[in-house]
Amino acid sequence: MPPKRKKTADPDEDEDEDDDRPNKRNARNPSGKNQYAAVPPLEEIADLIRKYHSDNPNFKYQDYIDAFMKDHDIKIGRSKIAKYLTQLGLSTSSRGNRMPDGDQTQLILDELANDPNQTRGPRVVKETLNLAGHKIGRNKISNVMHTFEEEGFEKRDPKAQNKTVKRSPLTAVGPHEEWSMDGHNKMNEAGFGIYGIRDKWGGRYLHYRVLPSNRYADVVGVVYLECAKKHGGIPMQGSSDHGSEVRDAQLRERHWDDDDAAAVPVWMFLESTHNITVESGWRTLFYTWGVNVLDFFYAGIDVFFEAGNIIHQQTSNWIWFPLIQHSLDQFCNEQNNHRIRKQKEKLLPSGGSPNQFYANPQKYGGKDCLIKVPAEEIDELLDEAREAAHEHMKFVDDDFDILAHDAYDALGKPDITLQNAWVVFRAMVEQLNDM
Repeated sequence: MPPKRKKTADPDEDEDEDDDRPNKRNARNPSGKNQYAAVPPLEEIADLIRKYHSDNPNFKYQDYIDAFMKDHDIKIGRSKIAKYLTQLGLSTSSRGNRMPDGDQTQLILDELANDPNQTRGPRVVKETLNLAGHKIGRNKISNVMHTFEEEGFEKRDPKAQNKTVKRSPLTAVGPHEEWSMDGHNKMNEAGFGIYGIRDKWGGRYLHYRVLPSNRYADVVGVVYLECAKKHGGIPMQGSSDHGSEVRDAQLRERHWDDDDAAAVPVWMFLESTHNITVESGWRTLFYTWGVNVLDFFYAGIDVFFEAGNIIHQQTSNWIWFPLIQHSLDQFCNEQNNHRIRKQKEKLLPSGGSPNQFYANPQKYGGKDCLIKVPAEEIDELLDEAREAAHEHMKFVDDDFDILAHDAYDALGKPDITLQNAWVVFRAMVEQLNDM
């Protein structure tokens, strides 16, 4: 076949009139400029990437991409974010983990030691280690757990547990449409009441408190206002059982100027069995967190504690209330970073973690319903509420609190953990007896 001749340009033809080839005049982007800002060099956004990684250790590549677009209007590609993470020594998976195998095993065993009742499976242990900055593969974690805690898999088998009652699916417009509130009493025998506020839309643990008692209305009012301060406002509606929950209609009326406000009740009273959002979280809280805390607490009662000794009682409270609160905060953080599998039949968001749902509700079909309240107004109300509830919320006498701090300082302010709390208790009691 003879070669095709190359078409020669006709000098009399206007090459601009009929030429269908792309040129600057008919190109989609003749200026060559992108609508988004250029991706900054690594040194300019390194701290931002580290913060995203620290706050959201379970982030995937797409989560970084979405966060940069939403928060900073920066369009960054998957390969670029992968490159930056690698250069910073960060990772979204455990495949790049160069930690020696023995060190990985020890970290897993250390984490398992915090769960003597073997309530957590490999995925939850993996997420907990992620939050502590340790990227270890699920297969590795599962192998270690099978080697050292095989019986735990049998304990967690759903077939060996009672079946739960089937319920109708929950619905909500978005974050802060409804706060579900309730007290938890399974730790009351040890002297620790729990009160929690959980958001209906994405199941986020908004604010959970350890208290001497969760039955006083003034105490619950403090917890509610602490939650409002934490999130910058109040919900469209609250729900609780017929306990002593707070109801502040005036606060909502002052700040929700909306035609629909009158049609939405400020508060809904529900039977405990129907206050599903917060009630459904109590089982997980108690059987994956509370039972372990109580094991550590009761382990020292018969060994170190003298019933009726006021110094022992006050020192125990001074150590254990803040310690359990810190542990509860960690549990809530883990739950809010726990990735929920995608469920097509679910009407509420899935396929991410509660923290991701609330960082970008539009992506998951939600609308932020928070009624914003000025911080100074919340602070004023909170100060008044704390003063009114002081006697019901304090776990040690005010004078003893000063002595306990002096004794603790004299010991060098040792870190207090669930594992060493009774050792510190004994040292503080000796110090207090010598003062």
